[in-house]
Amino acid sequence: MKYIRDQIANEDCRYEAHVWFNNHSHQCGCFGNKKAAEHWADWLQKKIVTQDLIMGIFRPRH
Repeated sequence: MKYIRDQIANEDCRYEAHVWFNNHSHQCGCFGNKKAAEHWADWLQKKIVTQDLIMGIFRPRH
């Protein structure tokens, strides 16, 4: 799951992006513009899903 939160009162962190999945740590980052926040959140979400898929394929089955 991901979401972007507008931080109106904080000029140093105008947008806060959050990404989390079950069995993974919650990740967040601060960004100056919404496009950068969305790009990071999309990238991280895809990276987590890809790593989980690869781990599922190559994990030895007993």
